Amino acid sequence: MNFVSSNKKWVAGSATHWVSALLVFVCSALGIAVALYEWEAYRAAMGQSEQTSRNLAASVLNEVQESLQQAETLVSLIVGTIESIPTWETSSTTAVLRDVILERIHAQPMLHEIYVYDAGGQLVVSSYTSARQENSALQQDFFDFHRRTARDVLHIGKPFRALPDGEWVVPASRRVNTPKGAFLGVVVAAVSVKHWQASFQQLDLGTNGLVAINSHDGIVLARYPHVESAIGASLKDTPVFRDFLSRSVRGSMRAASPIDKIERQNSFVHSTTFPVMAIVGTSTDQALSAWRSKAIFSFIIFGFLILLIAVAGAIIHRLLRKQSEILLQLSSAHRRSADMERALDEHALVSIVDSNGQILYANQKFCTLSKYTHEELNGRDFRITHSDVHPAVLFKEMRRTMQQGQVWKGELCERAKDGSLYWVESTVVPFLDKNGKPLQFIEIKTDITGRKRVEVAMQQAYKQLDQSNQRLAALAAFDQLTGLPNRRHFDEILDSEFKRAHRSGQPLAVLMVDVDYFKQFNDLYGHGGGDICLKRVAGALQRAERRPGDLAARWGGEEFAIILPNTNNLGAKAVAELVRCAVLSLYIEHQGSPLMQLSVSVGVNAIASTEVGDAEELINGADKALYQAKKGGRNRTHVHEASKSHISITHDAEARRKKLIEN
Repeated sequence: MNFVSSNKKWVAGSATHWVSALLVFVCSALGIAVALYEWEAYRAAMGQSEQTSRNLAASVLNEVQESLQQAETLVSLIVGTIESIPTWETSSTTAVLRDVILERIHAQPMLHEIYVYDAGGQLVVSSYTSARQENSALQQDFFDFHRRTARDVLHIGKPFRALPDGEWVVPASRRVNTPKGAFLGVVVAAVSVKHWQASFQQLDLGTNGLVAINSHDGIVLARYPHVESAIGASLKDTPVFRDFLSRSVRGSMRAASPIDKIERQNSFVHSTTFPVMAIVGTSTDQALSAWRSKAIFSFIIFGFLILLIAVAGAIIHRLLRKQSEILLQLSSAHRRSADMERALDEHALVSIVDSNGQILYANQKFCTLSKYTHEELNGRDFRITHSDVHPAVLFKEMRRTMQQGQVWKGELCERAKDGSLYWVESTVVPFLDKNGKPLQFIEIKTDITGRKRVEVAMQQAYKQLDQSNQRLAALAAFDQLTGLPNRRHFDEILDSEFKRAHRSGQPLAVLMVDVDYFKQFNDLYGHGGGDICLKRVAGALQRAERRPGDLAARWGGEEFAIILPNTNNLGAKAVAELVRCAVLSLYIEHQGSPLMQLSVSVGVNAIASTEVGDAEELINGADKALYQAKKGGRNRTHVHEASKSHISITHDAEARRKKLIEN
């Protein structure tokens, strides 16, 4: 009877599985067919979009290259003309040069203007007929580039707004050299971004299309549609530039723009002639709109067929399902029990101990960690793995808890058969008889030896990190070159001293010290010589600190600052003279100075306790005094006062030189 019943259940269950498998197969086959068809359609749509963007990117790059080629031709012509004229900066020469520029620029509609700058960055001549509002190129990156490098290349610089109309232009520039190769100036052709954008507007890119011209280092030169904040922005640190645009000469990718966050199918191509690239993107939504419509219709039909198959299968499946439910539940329960047992054995050390403390069972993980065999553990006292690391009171508490029928949890250090120690997180669960007395105990342990090692390592790491932070905090307050306190530390001390001066009623003075003609010193003796010079000046300032409260610091570049607590204008002036003379006494040769040796200018400002203001005003006053000292001829000390009078100490350079020779 039992055999027949079991057989019926097996047949019912088998039939149910076959019906379910057939339904799944039919639905899967239909689903795969529809998915493959739509996938091919999707690839075709994306491929068409990608090919279109590639062709447009190549076309856009060709047009941009033609513009830059025309600009380079004109710039090269002007550079050659200038280099062939010995005295090209005369009024007659510049007039001729302007005529040449005006004659050529009318034939170049993509050029907004032509600029010619001398070696000092001043505008000598341009194609603009009226007076210019911008006369200097010192703040432009292209001027700094040509001044720093002697390479004769066409440099594509960062876009800027040309005055007076404020139109965006891209500077295409070349360096002008003397016959000996020295820097003579820069010729710049300002390519009109507006001209490029008008050309891009003619392309049929659809909704949310994109055309962009970027430099090779990620600077946005032109963009359509125009986004004001994007022109001149750097995309160098964006994922799109790092992962795609900088990796190859040409390519395609599907990505969101870092400017407007719109996802597009983009194609890009780098110019091999000029340091620019063209990017053309078509909206992903537009490229896939037709495909989506067809795909939605296909999936509706597919869903309808699946619904019909599901209804028919459900009627058959319901008849067979009831016969197999109980069998499936039992099988599932047995399977879960076996899985849980196996998972527990794989994860934890499991042992069963009787009420007398003898081990009845130990799993394989317990044997592996303790290095005992099953035979060596069965029947032995559970304390066989105890170590002498813990105090006896811990085990007394454990036994008391277990005898009361309560669960005990804790961390234990145990000893393996070979004497090695390991750590476990232990949970002991008692099984009670009908009288509530413990019959057996199941001990479940988790190996935490690695965690314990990590905890020890982390404690040591935290200690080392704390020591490193203390060293870094000390280093952060001092200038690495001169060894003096840096500006940050100076500001903290000045703020503290300023508050103290107001509380105590004492005066406070600040000296601003600047090395005279330091740029010429660097040009003559190199940056290495300049560093040595700054170190020696810093040493002279340190020697001028006569009191513990005085603080000399490096303010920045060749500027230094000194805080003088409890010092008025007269005392500060005396210290300033001491500093100035201390630097002169170093006798550092300086061929670029009228004095023929290194000197400093000092600005002095002091406040009395009754004056109001803040530390910033104190610094500003000293800085203004320094400006007056340098304006008055350098190698001077100038005292800033709130009143009309100013104290200035002036020293004639020739007299100083003679006195130094006598000394």
